[in-house]
Amino acid sequence: MNTSWSLFWIASVTFFMQSMDTTMLYIAIPAIADSLRQPVLRMEMIVISYVITVVAFTPVNGWLAECLGERKTYLLAIGIFMMGSLLCITANSFISLSAFRFIQGIGGALMLPIIRTVILRTTPQTMKLTFLNRITLLGLLGTMIGPVLGSFMINLFSWRVIFIANIPLSLFCLFFARKYIPNENRLAERRTDPYGLILLVMMLFLTALILTAMPKNIIPAPVALLLCLSGIGLAFLYFKQDITRKEALFPAALFEIRTFSVGVLGGMLTRILLSSTPVVLSLMLQTTLACQPVETSIILLLFSGGALLSKMLFEPMIKRTGYRRLLMLTTGFTSLCILALSVAVQEKSMMQIGIIATILGILISTLHSAESTLAFSNLNHATYNSGNNMLTITQLISVMVSMALTFPILRFLSQFEIVFNLNSFSLLFLLLGVGLPTCCLVFKSLNDDDGHHFIHGG
Repeated sequence: MNTSWSLFWIASVTFFMQSMDTTMLYIAIPAIADSLRQPVLRMEMIVISYVITVVAFTPVNGWLAECLGERKTYLLAIGIFMMGSLLCITANSFISLSAFRFIQGIGGALMLPIIRTVILRTTPQTMKLTFLNRITLLGLLGTMIGPVLGSFMINLFSWRVIFIANIPLSLFCLFFARKYIPNENRLAERRTDPYGLILLVMMLFLTALILTAMPKNIIPAPVALLLCLSGIGLAFLYFKQDITRKEALFPAALFEIRTFSVGVLGGMLTRILLSSTPVVLSLMLQTTLACQPVETSIILLLFSGGALLSKMLFEPMIKRTGYRRLLMLTTGFTSLCILALSVAVQEKSMMQIGIIATILGILISTLHSAESTLAFSNLNHATYNSGNNMLTITQLISVMVSMALTFPILRFLSQFEIVFNLNSFSLLFLLLGVGLPTCCLVFKSLNDDDGHHFIHGG
């Protein structure tokens, strides 16, 4: 096996481990709450502490790569993630488990961006599109396998076993990373401004905390207001810096690359509108349609199966149509599917909902694959790190914004159910279906041949 394919499998296992860990934890929350003698709702902090840490510490991987090199940074990230997992196994209180999840989150924040940067820098041009598209395929499998495997392990053993599952995967990554990841130190290329890095980490930490905690009323309103003001202050200090400097975390030159700007902005808009779709679908099935958990799981499995299928269809589609046409067509079809889902919900047709969920899984995954690979299509060795970090951060924040807005909007729409003779879920899908085509205004700015060399390996 050559080095490129070895790195591909290291990256794939990394994505798989992260997604499986997250989904297994969701299943384990009731068992953890029972074991630690805590209310189930309080266990949400175990998830939140991890998410906040991942968002806040993502930019640090670029600075570490400059100081330590890419191989040592990845090994450190996996080591921290594995240490966090081992500590989680020993946790005997809610506070200690939340703290250990924080440590695990630091590893998670570092390992995914750095391995994707390694893939971008080491993969031959002819294979970049294939690798970037397919390294997340195992991640999707992890999302599908996680709940099933987690349930089995918890019933047979204990909730602590879900963290043990990370250990062999981490050891696999450590062993092969030492052998195949190039040990390059990039100090000579550019130096990250440490002051800007600290400001950005603090700003992202507060942003993530506000987006996750406020909708759930975890923090009091006065504290939330203070956090918002602090975040605005940090943002002012950060953006006050001269981003035209070479040392800037995200140089202004990045945003002069049309494909990168469109990929990032389009990705933010579509994720804000679409990321909560599986959650809304699950909630709608169990409340409005009174479905059993098994029926709900089947629909969500169809959605995930569609996303998995899209990874196999993406390359032939993008080579046939190009980025501009594929993004605009996919956005249009996704909009129509969401509108159709709004009708299917009212008719309470499970067959229609299942078919639409599968198609939506294909379309949404295709949309996100196109946006991400487009963003990388015109970057080079000097901009891969900062571009990858920017893309990762905007994607994470967009998903959090989507989740933060979904439930307040559903509560607001419930006031109009009688007026429109539609339930709040149908109204939400109707709004999403009408609003999504506005993303085409962003994609329209692309040229027909944008990303052509990246698609065809030129």
